[in-house]
Amino acid sequence: MFSHDWTLIIFNLAIGSGISAVVLSIIILRRGKLYRRLSPGARPRRWILISLLILFAVFVVWFPVWITWPDALFSRLLTGLFGLTFFVVGMTIKWLAPLVDAYVKRRGWHLR
Repeated sequence: MFSHDWTLIIFNLAIGSGISAVVLSIIILRRGKLYRRLSPGARPRRWILISLLILFAVFVVWFPVWITWPDALFSRLLTGLFGLTFFVVGMTIKWLAPLVDAYVKRRGWHLR
């Protein structure tokens, strides 16, 4: 097994990666300097970033509750919510992306 030090290092790297991913996504969504430096074709779709941030937020709420109280009713409800969110985001990105892109363009919103 890992020693206590390695566990803390891996835990801190995971938390740091999550925080940096959220900060980077928010910077891109706010259309800051980093957003303008990216070529228009390389910019991520805004609705995908928002969907992934929502999925990450549900995960951040669900995971500590599930680890602490795995058999509690609240934990099971959050597990269902996380599973549903994961399924909806995954299927939307996989199969419904062209429909969502068409809807976003028709509404006049920025796609990227």
